[in-house]
Amino acid sequence: MNLLSVPVLGAAALVASPALYGGFVSGAVTVDVAVTRWLVAVVVCWVAISLVAMMVGEPPAAQPAVVPADETPTEELPAQ
Repeated sequence: MNLLSVPVLGAAALVASPALYGGFVSGAVTVDVAVTRWLVAVVVCWVAISLVAMMVGEPPAAQPAVVPADETPTEELPAQ
């Protein structure tokens, strides 16, 4: 998972939203503290999402159905 991907940045914004709100809207914390907390949340979310992606993995590729030569169908469908 890319560190700057949308899921990582969005999850970090969601996790750090109280600090971001306090830094940019209400002024309860300074902006540099809010941004620092968001950056820490980016790293934590990147690690967490990457671990989940590694555990889940890629879906297996579809294998085409192979009919052995000795089991070919002998009956034809009736004409309509």
